[in-house]
Amino acid sequence: MTRRKFVYDPETKAMVEVTPGRVLDVDAPAVHGNFDPVNVAGVVLDDRGKYRRYLKQNDLVPYEDACGVAERARAEKARREAAERKRGLIDAYEHTRNQERAKSRFG
Repeated sequence: MTRRKFVYDPETKAMVEVTPGRVLDVDAPAVHGNFDPVNVAGVVLDDRGKYRRYLKQNDLVPYEDACGVAERARAEKARREAAERKRGLIDAYEHTRNQERAKSRFG
């Protein structure tokens, strides 16, 4: 069974099925703004489709998605190193305490 698509028809004020013969006349502004042409390494990216394909082909991510990645990585590394230092201090303390207990018990 195929999926069917319905849209709201403002003239009839009802939902109507979209068929291959029906052309939707949408009189609405685009949600996104204009895309200014960008020359990246000799490739002119003048629409969003070319931009997405270029990013995918070159295994890149948009700048907006990459913002703050380095800062988050540094913060996570600092948290991990602090936890390792704390665990090292706890282990050293327990080792020393166990040695002192063994000396007091066994001489």
